[in-house]
Amino acid sequence: MKERIGRDLKEAMKARDEQRLSTLRLLTAAMKNEEIGLGHSLNEVEVMAVVKRQVKALKDALLSFRAGGRADLVSQTQRELAVLGVYLPEELSDEALASIVKEELESAGVTSKQDLGKVMGTVVQAVAGRADGNRVKEAVLAHLA
Repeated sequence: MKERIGRDLKEAMKARDEQRLSTLRLLTAAMKNEEIGLGHSLNEVEVMAVVKRQVKALKDALLSFRAGGRADLVSQTQRELAVLGVYLPEELSDEALASIVKEELESAGVTSKQDLGKVMGTVVQAVAGRADGNRVKEAVLAHLA
């Protein structure tokens, strides 16, 4: 994925696509900072984690901009999210998420909300980044209710 991001960065430079170029530069800087922090070159899983962190930060900023009535920053942030969204795995549908949750609950033998913590870890691993943690929690709670 790192190579793909690098190629896309070069393409954005050649196309003089400032929005995409700026977003990809921020992403590569975040990846470089992570490499420095970890002391080794990032693998695919670590690159994906950096992309997800960037997307989460942009989504949080988007909420703040909407609350503050900053339409200009909302549209810019939405464009940045669109650029980064290309690198994320496809989101699970509600049905697929419910199926995974049901499977994990049955295999763990969990039947009450008190056991939420026991099953969340395994469900999050099974989902493997294809759904937001809050969405997973809501799905688990819906099955336990």
